[in-house]
Amino acid sequence: MIGLRFPKLKCERIVILTGADAVKISALSVVISFMLFGAFVAFEGTDPLVAYEHIFSFAFDPKLGLPITLHRGFFLVFNTLAFIIPMAAGIWNIGMEGQFYLGTIGAFAVAYSFPDLNQAILIPLMLISGAIFGAAYGALAGFLKGKMNVNEVVVTIMLNNIAFWLVYLLTVGGPWAGIAESTSKPLPKNACAPMVWNTPFTSIFVIVVAILVYFFLKKTTIGYQIRTLGSNPIVAKHVGISAPKISVIVMAIGGAIAGLSGYHMWAGDPAFLMIPRPEAYKAIGDLTYWGIILGLICLLNPLTSVPASIFIGSIIVGTTVLVRRLRMPFGLDVLFLGIISLVFAAFQFFHQYRIRRVKVVIGK
Repeated sequence: MIGLRFPKLKCERIVILTGADAVKISALSVVISFMLFGAFVAFEGTDPLVAYEHIFSFAFDPKLGLPITLHRGFFLVFNTLAFIIPMAAGIWNIGMEGQFYLGTIGAFAVAYSFPDLNQAILIPLMLISGAIFGAAYGALAGFLKGKMNVNEVVVTIMLNNIAFWLVYLLTVGGPWAGIAESTSKPLPKNACAPMVWNTPFTSIFVIVVAILVYFFLKKTTIGYQIRTLGSNPIVAKHVGISAPKISVIVMAIGGAIAGLSGYHMWAGDPAFLMIPRPEAYKAIGDLTYWGIILGLICLLNPLTSVPASIFIGSIIVGTTVLVRRLRMPFGLDVLFLGIISLVFAAFQFFHQYRIRRVKVVIGK
């Protein structure tokens, strides 16, 4: 009898994924995302290469979109770091939106309470207050997770909703209501973020935070405990690592970083310098969820979160010109981001598994 060999596909879990492999997988997901979006653009009767030229020439033009690209990109860095630290311990921080709102409340409370303080004192106080408010909100979810084993995803989503309405109560007819309908009072001039190279100083600050987070997770004892808990909770328990304690710590640190993004967003963009209407600050709050996708794409590496976030920021800003310049339909910016998020999520499979061909012999 003649033996027949049939190819069979087998999934193998990847124990160690090298940095080069991660880059290849992420690059491939980017290419596929661009091809898929290009197909939609072509369907609308526009050359995809022309569309991409307009997107990125606008997003990175120093006189046009670059300041906004950097501002939005570094806002994403804050929230990516806020996701990475808890995720390193195996905890899903879905609460960056609520922590961002609480950080906004903390920062603005200081600005409105002490409007005449010297800028060198007022801004650090606003940052500290925003971080404390965000940390407290994150620590609450961490405590419920660590002490009572309450699902952190459910808790943080509920807290996000509560935080949204807290901001609403303060700004829409509340004590912070401004002259314009449903917006807050403007920030005092000395509370606005100083600019460095046409971007708020908080952009430089968050790069420093990313470096510190990297060394915190890789080089410190508590960082080792966090990573051990995230990779093997059973081993962590046997070596005496307190899961409840780590849960509170990582969620508090993540919340503090997300809270800082409240000052960065509203005090660092000349188009705001106040809390805008609810639908506008909700749209910004929705961007915080990109921290989840970016954190997973970066394999929880704080350093790679910086270029990845700026790349997504360039798409957020650059796709707005498709309507104005090329008369394309509204919503293509959301479509592009949706394609990227879905493709990146799908390619997370290849971060954990590889597919091999196995020959199966039938007969002899």
